[in-house]
Amino acid sequence: MKSVQAVRSSVAVVGALAAIAACSGAPSGGGRADPPPARPVPSLAPTDPLATSAPPAGDKTAAAMQSYLRGLAAKKKFTGSALVIRHGQVLARFAAGEADEAKHIPVRPDTIFRLASVSKQFTAMLVLKQRDRGQLRLDDKICPYLVPKYVKACPKAWKSITIRQILSHTSGIPDISEMPDFFPKLSKPTTTQEIISRFSSKPLDFKPGTNWKYSNSGYILAGAIIEKVTNKPYGTVLHDDITGPLGLTHTGYSNGSPPAGYAKGYLKLGSPAGSINGSQANAAGGVYSNVDDLGRWDRSFGSNKVAPAATVKDAFGSQARCPSGGCLDSPSSAYGFGWLVDTLRGHRYRYHPGLLQGYHASNGYLPDDDIAVVVLSNVQDTDVNGINRHLATLALTGG
Repeated sequence: MKSVQAVRSSVAVVGALAAIAACSGAPSGGGRADPPPARPVPSLAPTDPLATSAPPAGDKTAAAMQSYLRGLAAKKKFTGSALVIRHGQVLARFAAGEADEAKHIPVRPDTIFRLASVSKQFTAMLVLKQRDRGQLRLDDKICPYLVPKYVKACPKAWKSITIRQILSHTSGIPDISEMPDFFPKLSKPTTTQEIISRFSSKPLDFKPGTNWKYSNSGYILAGAIIEKVTNKPYGTVLHDDITGPLGLTHTGYSNGSPPAGYAKGYLKLGSPAGSINGSQANAAGGVYSNVDDLGRWDRSFGSNKVAPAATVKDAFGSQARCPSGGCLDSPSSAYGFGWLVDTLRGHRYRYHPGLLQGYHASNGYLPDDDIAVVVLSNVQDTDVNGINRHLATLALTGG
């Protein structure tokens, strides 16, 4: 398959009526028509704490972000979409490259992407919501919730493991994505029970609660616990508890593929990635969304619309200390519940990356400044965390 012939980009600032006109990120002289304008985000009631507006005309921060993102697109260093919101003002709403290289379909600001491990933010919050309702406690042992529906008997090594430990990656349960059969099976439909059977007999990486090691397996178990206490499928609970109440109309969970029109994944430009069946990614990585919905999701933490302040504090709090190199080899001092705990220029910075076979995502929020930064790419080798961090810095410093 040929590489992208010309990078298309559009930068749009969500205002009361329309977006900034799209512009080409390719070198001049291409003469290609601009992609159609993105469908506007539905207008929100003035009393909505998540409502957004355009920044003042000539805003220097918005201009700096536009210049930065256009530069990346022109150099073919960014394919995907990005969004920055500060205090309700949309500083950047940008799209570049192609969602489908074979059909030459451009990425738009409202294009849907697989979130990979950014999904963990949603799964962790669903667990916290069940805790708030009295359905479970974080220090409960996991096995009573898993036997006999998901495992016939509790593995001896799991008897002391708690819900808190699987959410904070301190359980010691080995990561299924590191097992040799994970990627060969990634395109095939499966069940939660079958996935769990692949790691339930494996020895622990360490004694529960004594260390930190990232484990997708723990979040698959968290999804099973959510289904157990609610007696509903994970995707239904996600809709009922989060996406429906918050108006996240382009966010959901699919056992197969996301809705039609979603971005196809590429290992690098011109190299399509293998297909993914969402049932394999499960509650650890099976959620899909777009930048508009994720910006709204982030800001629901700042407004406490997603959950009470104490619950948000748990999600953003330091639940487990990171190794010396940071959790996920990323700048961070601790892991919360689905969020990396970090600071940026002295400001609290919470974020999480997602990486899975052709997709790379980074979702960040600065709660003290009400700054949401979302970067979604369908090209795996894109430095989404670096882009997210740079945009967050521009939002803090004013460009």
